[in-house]
Amino acid sequence: MKKEELAINIFKEAQKALKNKKLDVAKEKFENIIRLTEDSHLWLYFEACFGLVEVYIEKEDYKSAMDSAFKALLHAPNQGMYLLGVERVRSVLAIIKKSGRLSDLTDSFHKIKEKEDKNEELKTNELKNILYSLLKS
Repeated sequence: MKKEELAINIFKEAQKALKNKKLDVAKEKFENIIRLTEDSHLWLYFEACFGLVEVYIEKEDYKSAMDSAFKALLHAPNQGMYLLGVERVRSVLAIIKKSGRLSDLTDSFHKIKEKEDKNEELKTNELKNILYSLLKS
């Protein structure tokens, strides 16, 4: 079986585990996908990172959720996927803000600022606007 097919099968298993609230199983499977696809098949890597985001949101580990989301953005295979990721980040941040735990993310915001200087993709105004609007309100 090809690496991509294996990753897709594991992804399906991870989604099923997440749906059934088997969060540790889902987390392990998404992490496997990330290891399998970090050098290729970036669209699967991207989706696995956002799968981890869902796991961490369920566990109320918002810092890890944002770290996974930013990891996905850094590895987005193209501009379209990047913009999709930005919209997902917007939704995740809204959930975190609603829970009153936005202050948990201070370190994550600093990390993205550091990476922004090194990665041209992250210099898009979409992500900056989301972060700044959340911090102001």
